[in-house]
Amino acid sequence: MEVAIEGPGAFAVTVVGVSQYQRVLAAAAEEGAEAGVVEAVLAREDDNPHDDQAVAVFIGGERAGYLSRADARRYRADLAAAGDATLSVRCKARIVGGFETKSGERAHFGLKLDLPRLSR
Repeated sequence: MEVAIEGPGAFAVTVVGVSQYQRVLAAAAEEGAEAGVVEAVLAREDDNPHDDQAVAVFIGGERAGYLSRADARRYRADLAAAGDATLSVRCKARIVGGFETKSGERAHFGLKLDLPRLSR
């Protein structure tokens, strides 16, 4: 099951591992996301070989990165406290970076999520 949640508009949660998914972020940015804002879906990835508590972040159905280990654990705890640890969550995300540098190269894209404050 998937639910939409509203964050405070701070886009304070940084997605990690985005260097592996630059193509996904570039495509989303080129599709004309208003002010770089897109819809993201967070999904548990229990079978991840590196971290069985991983939470993947998807844009347009394609993986764009992950929550950090610490954020993934807080996120999972918050879902469990809310009564359904298996939910997938839809939220707003802002694509950052991707600008042209002084040397003429393109800076890497980043991704920040607009989630309610995660528990500590």
